[in-house]
Amino acid sequence: MKTQIRDDGIWIWIQSETKPSYSITGKYLFFSEDRARLIEIAKKEIRNHGFHLAKTPKTLRKNLTDYVLCLYYKDDSRKHELAERHRQQYDDVKYRYWKSDEATLKGEYSKEFLSKL
Repeated sequence: MKTQIRDDGIWIWIQSETKPSYSITGKYLFFSEDRARLIEIAKKEIRNHGFHLAKTPKTLRKNLTDYVLCLYYKDDSRKHELAERHRQQYDDVKYRYWKSDEATLKGEYSKEFLSKL
């Protein structure tokens, strides 16, 4: 499946050419100092593993050292599959599993993230 990249000035969006057949309710999170590596992972997951949408910020917020990759999906059912791919192929980045959109809207962030703000 081909990917498209769009830059809205704040986020770099990576998406498939087809729309998902499911409703997105959250995302899997990856962190790295290397944004290009995160984009590469997003493209691979969309092209080869049935994901449809991802984003990473254009610039880092003050005091942060890692970019985040949000790989969107309908639920957390693929967390073990992604953990295994992380272990085998993406061990140069940090994988933080699933975060629901509800948790994001409630302002629930890790202590590690909040300590850097």
